[in-house]
Amino acid sequence: MKKSYCPTCGSSFVRAVYREGLVERLLSYVNVVPFRCQLCMTRFRSISPDADHNRQVSDRRQYTRLAASIEAQVLDKQQPAVTNRITDISMDGCTLQTTGFLKGTLIELVLKPSVESETIRIEKAMVCSVRPSSIGLRFLDVQLEYQRRLAQVVLGLLVGQGLEFTVNA
Repeated sequence: MKKSYCPTCGSSFVRAVYREGLVERLLSYVNVVPFRCQLCMTRFRSISPDADHNRQVSDRRQYTRLAASIEAQVLDKQQPAVTNRITDISMDGCTLQTTGFLKGTLIELVLKPSVESETIRIEKAMVCSVRPSSIGLRFLDVQLEYQRRLAQVVLGLLVGQGLEFTVNA
């Protein structure tokens, strides 16, 4: 079985994603599958003889969510600053334990991954799901500097959780 690696960063932390367009649907007949790197966010195609694209019908996420416990603060001039907790995170979004937001609301978020690391500012995140004690956020606007810090956090979680990961340098 051939393992897929990101052509940009060499990471094996890649995920098969939904086919987009006619070309990718046709390529899937010859086992060429679209992937998304979970660290550098590159989308690419690769041969995958055992790829099961049927699983994607139920899971449309392009990024794997990793369990986490990260402090975060929603920046809102109309509300006092309150520290919340992120329970899972990816390069594309997170689950935040908080209430009072409607689906479609745009918010600004500051993540505090640990005492020694610098904060990560998410300039714009959209509330995509609302549950009784949490909301699901999708990151829409993250500056490159903060995106790199977020990738380091995701990589740290990946290594800390013992998930299979290699870098082909």
